[in-house]
Amino acid sequence: MEILLQLGANNTAFIQFIVFILSVSFLTVVVYKPFFKAYDERHKLTKGADQVANETQDEAKKLSQIYSARAREINEKINTIFNASKNDSLKSSGIILEAAKTTVQQTTEEARKHVQTQKQSAEQQVKSIAQEVSSAIVNKLTGAL
Repeated sequence: MEILLQLGANNTAFIQFIVFILSVSFLTVVVYKPFFKAYDERHKLTKGADQVANETQDEAKKLSQIYSARAREINEKINTIFNASKNDSLKSSGIILEAAKTTVQQTTEEARKHVQTQKQSAEQQVKSIAQEVSSAIVNKLTGAL
């Protein structure tokens, strides 16, 4: 105690030390402990929210990849179906065009034959009429009745 007295501390220093300890204890229990408890809660919630956000982003990326893969598959199926339909329609149109060409050729050939027969009959009629006219002219010129 003499050392404390030589340093200038008196009997009130002990009381001040006890008041200091009580003040720090009171502040720790009443002020700092609830503050740190609330801080820890917020930190846990924030950390949890960050983790949930990261998980959600990862899940969104996975779903995006799945969507892209399925979209590619569906697009390939559609292209396959479209190409098959296109090929079928080209084959069908080719068959129809060939049938139409054949029909046109047959019709044209029949029309030519019909025109040829009409031409021949017209030629025969012209020949017979020409013979009759020439006979009539000869008869008139020769005076034979």
